[in-house]
Amino acid sequence: MSSTARVSRSRRTAAVAATLGVVALGGSLALPTQAFADEVKGAKLSVQAPASVGFAGQPVAFTETITNTGEKTTDFLLELGTTSDLGTPSDAITIDYRNPTTGSWESVPLSFQSGPGSASYEGSVPGITVAAGRTVTVDLRIGAPMGLPHDGATNGGFDSIGLRSVVTAPGGWVKLAEQTRTIGVDSIRTSLASVPDTAVAGGAPIEFDAVLTNATASGYVNLGNVLFSDPHATVQIRKADGTWDTLAKVTGDELSGVYLQGRNSGIAAGRTETTRVRVAYDVNTPLGATRLSPCLFVNEGDTPFKGTTMCETDSTVTVLAPAPTPTATPTATPTAAPTTAKPAAAKPATRKPTAPAAVKPAAEVKPAAAPAAAAAVAAPAPQAPAPAAAAPAAQTTGELAATGSGSGTAPAIAAAVLATLGAGAVLLGRRLRRRS
Repeated sequence: MSSTARVSRSRRTAAVAATLGVVALGGSLALPTQAFADEVKGAKLSVQAPASVGFAGQPVAFTETITNTGEKTTDFLLELGTTSDLGTPSDAITIDYRNPTTGSWESVPLSFQSGPGSASYEGSVPGITVAAGRTVTVDLRIGAPMGLPHDGATNGGFDSIGLRSVVTAPGGWVKLAEQTRTIGVDSIRTSLASVPDTAVAGGAPIEFDAVLTNATASGYVNLGNVLFSDPHATVQIRKADGTWDTLAKVTGDELSGVYLQGRNSGIAAGRTETTRVRVAYDVNTPLGATRLSPCLFVNEGDTPFKGTTMCETDSTVTVLAPAPTPTATPTATPTAAPTTAKPAAAKPATRKPTAPAAVKPAAEVKPAAAPAAAAAVAAPAPQAPAPAAAAPAAQTTGELAATGSGSGTAPAIAAAVLATLGAGAVLLGRRLRRRS
């Protein structure tokens, strides 16, 4: 072997040694990793992520598919990471995978980091073996539970989750395939429908609907659907058989709450439940505006109303004073008084006016041979009783009838008698003069 060959070999040996030294000191792995990548050839990744998950709900299942485009069976590593808004709690997001050996769901261990500007979770699914030219589907699920069971986070939140999926080959740590997806975060909702504007303290209860809507892809468990109202209010719900069930109050700071479906209830994805509610306010309820407040609590602990909280718009009811109770008043007495006093006022009506025909002095004192002139003077006398005769038919009270009879008939009769006597006296005077 020539010296030149020996030098060249020495130089190649020195170059390899230098490369290994760089690797040992943490330098670039470009040469080894490139050689490994050429051997593996690569992989493909397809991600079927959910469009959205429910805030504080259960995880939603999806799949990711890995295809081995190399020439050898390879164990791949599926690295998963999320990004969300700054302020995301440390137990806000979970990722699970189905163990292909046992078929059960297992949690992907995630490390959490916050800031600057965002929060992130990182983890990986190990031991995914794919034969050359073959495809393997990994069953996954992701959720935003916002805390642990019965220990929900009371603050924080986000509108979406950025999911990053990367396929690498163990030992080489070469990024063979990568996909990113954005997953929306929707919320379960509660609302009140057709709430009356007013109620009466001590009066009949008001009725309305409480509507629980889960339009998300997540189911919900450990759920408390709560209606807050004035402590003086009694809340009932209508059961399936039509009867009303009075709910136990849980007192808060200013309002008292009732669980419309009980503590730790649940609702499936895509479901809506409507509960008929009625509320009665007792006579001691402060008058004026009061609130009906619907709220949801997920993963409550032992302390009521402490967990992941979602409240909706209040409804305002104005509590009015009860109407005054009708009682007997002095104004009712005069209405009966005329009926009791009327017979007394009408009593004189039994006193019938004496018929004018019963008074006959004029006929008895009439001269036997009265001249025509005397008859003419006396003629009006019989007509005088006529107005008195009409009085009984139009009488309204006995006194008026009696008064009319006395003042009309007696003077007329007296006038007739005087007229007759006067006429007789004149005639008698004339005869005496003639005789004399």
